[in-house]
Amino acid sequence: MNIQDNSTIFEISRSDTLRFRSIVIDVMSEAASIDAADEEYEGIGTLGEKQMHAAIKRFICPDEQYHEIPLDKGERAGEIGEDGKKIKKRRFVADILKDGNVYEIQTGPLAPLTEKIKWILENTSYNVTVIHPIAETKWVNVLGKQNDVEKRYRSPVKGKLSDIAPELYAIKDLISSPRFCLVILMMEAEQYIKAATKSGRSRPKYKRYELIPVNLLRAHIFRTLEDYKVFIPDSLEGEFTVKTFSSQTKIRGMDAYSTVHSLCDMGLLAECGKIGRAKAFKKNY
Repeated sequence: MNIQDNSTIFEISRSDTLRFRSIVIDVMSEAASIDAADEEYEGIGTLGEKQMHAAIKRFICPDEQYHEIPLDKGERAGEIGEDGKKIKKRRFVADILKDGNVYEIQTGPLAPLTEKIKWILENTSYNVTVIHPIAETKWVNVLGKQNDVEKRYRSPVKGKLSDIAPELYAIKDLISSPRFCLVILMMEAEQYIKAATKSGRSRPKYKRYELIPVNLLRAHIFRTLEDYKVFIPDSLEGEFTVKTFSSQTKIRGMDAYSTVHSLCDMGLLAECGKIGRAKAFKKNY
């Protein structure tokens, strides 16, 4: 898999699939060995680097000499910057740094990465690729008291590309840079859960373990502003409200508001008055 080519949707080859599965097996074995040495071992990897993160990192770059590379050595720490404030020594470390390219694997929200990415783009010549996984298909495994799987079922919630749309606010100021790229990896994953507490007739609360990847399906690659139009349905014509946008994209509640306003800030949508008491928007292309 070469995410540096010009594709927008990258179909995963069989060789990529087999290599990814092999990496996952190795990562799970290592995590189990670490956990087995812990007194509170519960049978599922819970210590050290998360398995999803570790598997993707090895898949993108198998050679560990390029992993966890410090970016800011603090040469200017203590100096007064252009804003008149003392420059602090940052602890920015790249997940992968190879051939002038920084790869950051972010399994959670994108916002915590914003400061690091801005710093890299402003202070280095590196290209930055953020890689975010979405579980399109998720199998839920319910563990019993002895940590054996008592029940396994496919989650009715299917991961979609639009799940990342509410996170656009975190990167809306970065996409204008030709050195920034966002990659969404769609995959199949296993979720392990275990009943933690149950009182009276209330439903049991579950302790959720990390999401473990099983199979890599495809990659969606965003390099230019044009690529982000995929979050705006073709069926949206003329003026529309956030409510209309929500009904057509299935992005609900405040997530819909966040997505629409982010797309406005990116220049893909524009506010254009009101429809009734609600703000109206239209495509800006």
